[in-house]
Parts: sequence; structure tokens; C-alpha cells
Amino acid sequence: MSQERKTLGLIALISLVVTVIWLALFVAVTATEGAIESAEEALASVSSLSLLHYATYVNAALITVTATMLFAGLAVVCWSEDRLWTAMASGFVPIYGLLNLFAYVSQITIVPRLAALGPAVDPLLAQLVQAWPASMVNVLNNLGYAVLGIPSIIFGVLLPRTDGSLRAAGTLLAASGAASLIGIIGIASASDVLSFGSIVSGVLFLGALAPMSLVWLRGGAETG
Repeated sequence: MSQERKTLGLIALISLVVTVIWLALFVAVTATEGAIESAEEALASVSSLSLLHYATYVNAALITVTATMLFAGLAVVCWSEDRLWTAMASGFVPIYGLLNLFAYVSQITIVPRLAALGPAVDPLLAQLVQAWPASMVNVLNNLGYAVLGIPSIIFGVLLPRTDGSLRAAGTLLAASGAASLIGIIGIASASDVLSFGSIVSGVLFLGALAPMSLVWLRGGAETG
């Protein structure tokens, strides 16, 4: 089990690193291109795709992959603590993975192809631009995080029971899940205040990754 937890700590660390890189890329894209507030701006943003665009979404896809692996690992860690709740939590993880991989990978595969077809497909293309908050893909993206919010809450409660040193990680993970659910409610109700929960969720998840990686890597090194 010590080797398993060391591996899980490594996955948590990788997830932490790629998430920090995503934040840096997000700031860079926002600084250079600004926020997208209309369909016209969404179309303009994909009229000429930069290397920064591709780097941002390749990295975002890596976040989805590592997060999916992490939550699969959390199921193994929490299984002996409560098999029923662990099984129910695990059922939501593939849904998150599929939704977010589509949201991110489509930006470097489908979107460039549609952008090359011209004005005839502009209405569809605008709905596929993830960076536009009103687009279909952006809603699916946030829905994916909301779906992940359910296992985040469950595993956040179970983690401290498996290891008391993970209390902070569990609290932050559960809070991240709750914030993502609030965020999707805000998006559905067109509330700017509530939709901010999606951003808060990402920050809290980032905070949870640090103690997870530290505890498991240190524990694996000490007992492995």
C-alpha cells in the first residue's frame, strides 16, 4: 500500500504542476487577448490560432487526464473505509473525464477545422469556443467540474478517515466540490456571483493537491 500511495502522491504532484502551468497560460491568454464577451469576439479569437492557444488546451487536457487518474486512485485509498460511498463516487469520474476532454481537445481539433470552413458554420463554431462563457462547450466544461464536485465531496469526507494527516486536503477537496456545484447553479441561473464558484473551486482543488502530494510522497519515502 505504501508504494500505491507514493504513486498517488506523484500523480497529485503532476496534477498540481500542470494546474499551475494552466493558471500561468490562462493569465497570459487573458492579458494578450482579453476576455471574450460575445459571439463575434469568440469567432475573432479563433480566426488565427496561436501556439499559446494550442499549449493552453493541450495542458488543460493533461489536467483532465491526471485528475481522472487521481480520483481513480482515491477510490482505491478510500475503498476499505467505505465501499458503498466510494463506489457511488467513482461512477461520476468518467463522466467528468469525457465532458472535459471533449471541451479541451475540441479546441485543438474540431475548432480549427470549423474555423477554416468560413462564415457558413460561424453559429456552430461560436458555440464550440470554450473561452466564451455563453458557449455550449463552456457550459459542458463547467458541468464536468460540477459532476466531479460530487466525488470531491465524498472523497473529501473519507480521506481524513484513512489518514488524519490528510484532514486539510480532505477539507479543501470537499470545499472545492461544493464550490463547483454552486458554480454550475450560477451558470444555469445567470448569476455572476454564484458562477464565480467555478473559479473558486479550481483554487481550492489546487490547494488540496499540495497536502495530498506532500503526505503521500513523504509517507512513501519513509515506509517504502
